Amino acid sequence: MLACPISVALLDRLAPLAPVAGAEPVIARQAPDLFALWLAWEAECGARRDPPFWAVVWPAARVLASYLLAHAGAVSGRTVIDLGCGGGVAGIAAAIAGASAVVANDVDPIAVSVASLNGVANGVSLTPSVGDLTGAAPQVAGAVVLVADMFYERESSRSMLHWLRAAALNGSLVLVADGGRPFSPSVRLVERHRETVPVSADVEGVGERIVRVCELLP
Repeated sequence: MLACPISVALLDRLAPLAPVAGAEPVIARQAPDLFALWLAWEAECGARRDPPFWAVVWPAARVLASYLLAHAGAVSGRTVIDLGCGGGVAGIAAAIAGASAVVANDVDPIAVSVASLNGVANGVSLTPSVGDLTGAAPQVAGAVVLVADMFYERESSRSMLHWLRAAALNGSLVLVADGGRPFSPSVRLVERHRETVPVSADVEGVGERIVRVCELLP
């Protein structure tokens, strides 16, 4: 069981389902005020909780979802792993685009739970996966691996990049969407798409970000 799962009633009140801007076929639970949701969740639990980052559609996830909807051939008929899925927006877009299976993976069990709820709301099924997949060799050859806005910390980014390159070497298509995070990869990338998107200055500290969708080479 999840440790103090968030109630659907609280999600309905402070993170209702709404279209994902720029990828409107996808809907997801989104908090207009992340901090209000966070405080209310802690009050509901009676304990401190990690920030509910899964209630924000981050710029790279938004752009990656849009890219997949426009380029369904990248995922159609393939197994997709949405690594660090958060609310599952990119994985849901992959499912809508015709992926044969989508694994929604995150180290946060609440994120995986919310991603599954978002999947149901979109009429698609996501396979939940809780834990750090990058701690072992990639197990699925020929999959499509999606990574959006994950390169925040030096050490975790280094191990993740090593795992992603191993996955690419194993025949997987690795698509990295990044909005200029500090430890994002800079070499052996093939840019597939670039877009400037507005973001919340309260959350991001800036009013817009340039997001690149790139294929990562081994």
